[in-house]
Amino acid sequence: MALKTGKELTEETVATIRKFQSGELQPISTGIEHLDESLLSGLTPGIVLGLIGRSGHGKSWDMERIQRHILKTQKDVLYINCNWELSHFKLLLRDISQRTGEHIGTILFEKPDKERHAKLKEICDDNRTENVLYQNEPVTPDVFSSDIEEQIEKHKDKKIVVAIDNLENILVSKGSQKDSMDALLYQVNRLKNLHPYICFIVLNQMNQNYILRMDNPKHHRPIDSDIYGTDQLFKLCDVLYVKLIPWKLGIREKFMVFGKDSYEWLDEHKIFGSGNTASFDPYGRAFYFYLKTRSVKDDKNIKDLFIEQMFTKEGQNSAKKEVNKPSFSTTTLPSFNTVDFTVEKPSPVPLGNLNDAFGVPDKVDNSSPF
Repeated sequence: MALKTGKELTEETVATIRKFQSGELQPISTGIEHLDESLLSGLTPGIVLGLIGRSGHGKSWDMERIQRHILKTQKDVLYINCNWELSHFKLLLRDISQRTGEHIGTILFEKPDKERHAKLKEICDDNRTENVLYQNEPVTPDVFSSDIEEQIEKHKDKKIVVAIDNLENILVSKGSQKDSMDALLYQVNRLKNLHPYICFIVLNQMNQNYILRMDNPKHHRPIDSDIYGTDQLFKLCDVLYVKLIPWKLGIREKFMVFGKDSYEWLDEHKIFGSGNTASFDPYGRAFYFYLKTRSVKDDKNIKDLFIEQMFTKEGQNSAKKEVNKPSFSTTTLPSFNTVDFTVEKPSPVPLGNLNDAFGVPDKVDNSSPF
């Protein structure tokens, strides 16, 4: 890439700033309020966002809802999904399951009535878009770079979001896995300068360090060394969060220990002991720890932890409850991990006529199964 003078780069940057100020350009909203807040309203040119978490804690689910929100609300975005972990078959089944609340076994083995068929078709039509490109298998850093550069050349007039799920699944062609992960991040750092509006979302795992210390509530807060495989991701990201679902790790009674006046914006999730400390109730909650937010604002006002309530205990109505409060019966909620394909005595579906197999009712467009 040719060198540019400070004058050239400043003029380009000022022109982009003016477009944001005039409303001609808008940040790409992720649809997750606390994430947009940390990103200063959304994804802006050159942003690299890192999502870290243990397997099964909802990283891919977050990326899927970000993708759905972007495609639903912003038509000028090309979304490149490097789904190296899940095939499109699994991604689509997860999307249907999450949006209908149905078990994957029900989706696969029960013929839909007219109402269910219409919903299935609606979801599948949302996925029939020219604005999403899928890279359905792991590739080397060089192939990744070549594929993204090709799209950059084709779509100079579009915003581009590149999502990688998961970084550790990079195809190792030479050296170690860490070498390949670092090589890919080098390409991300290079590619972000080749297009006027390109952003990257990179998912990665947590390592075993966290598991070794999770028995001590004083050490529950994740740190940057919990990131699997490479420290380059922490360095590269503009915003990086670690997502934890404590109850999936067997943490049941309390999560973290801190001064009772800390995290005032999360009072509804606290449990209080007899002293000056408090903890969080881990039950049914997903925790988002922002380890890095590279933005210009008062450090004192940075909110570095957010909590999403996934489900609650029946009868739970008090935020400031005691640690030893009696347990309640629970409500149920579909897991983030919709991977249980167990179905009691599924009825085989004949595969002769595909429309029949999906149970297309009368007066429904049957040009495709959905």
